[in-house]
Amino acid sequence: MNISILVAYDKNRVIGSDGKIPWSLTSERTRFKQVCHNKHIIMGRKSFEEIGRALPYCTIVIVSKTMKNAPEGCVLADSIEKAIEYCVKAEENTAGTNTTNNTSADKEILIAGGEEIYRQTLPYAKTIYATEIDASFPGDRHFPKLTGKWTKSVEANCEENNIKYTYVTYRRK
Repeated sequence: MNISILVAYDKNRVIGSDGKIPWSLTSERTRFKQVCHNKHIIMGRKSFEEIGRALPYCTIVIVSKTMKNAPEGCVLADSIEKAIEYCVKAEENTAGTNTTNNTSADKEILIAGGEEIYRQTLPYAKTIYATEIDASFPGDRHFPKLTGKWTKSVEANCEENNIKYTYVTYRRK
């Protein structure tokens, strides 16, 4: 299983402010849906609360030590390790019903925030799907700086609501 990260951040690597995403970009939500389609998505409780519901196109695994019950349509894990273990087992259980020729090594688990979840999983990520926003927003949550060797490819330059941003993919060397 490959671990990948899906993130949007501003010039200062801000990803959130007071539990909310500090910008509103319709195309960013569309990209989220495209990248997450038919995948297992791991996120923290606060990131889930920003979304507020299960999504019909993916399986959300919420990492939380304080939630008592998983919201309908979601899975709850009390650690990153247990969340990843759940995703691996779920993929293994559906391998026989999958019509593609992908092996489990080709499968991808997506990490979708927040700050601490990114920090814990970044050392294991092979790919980062980033939206780099060419603006500064106030915020109290940040995406960690990349260390090690990564290759960067630009997918698209965009603008919406007078905000310029770039879709970038980083791959670990």
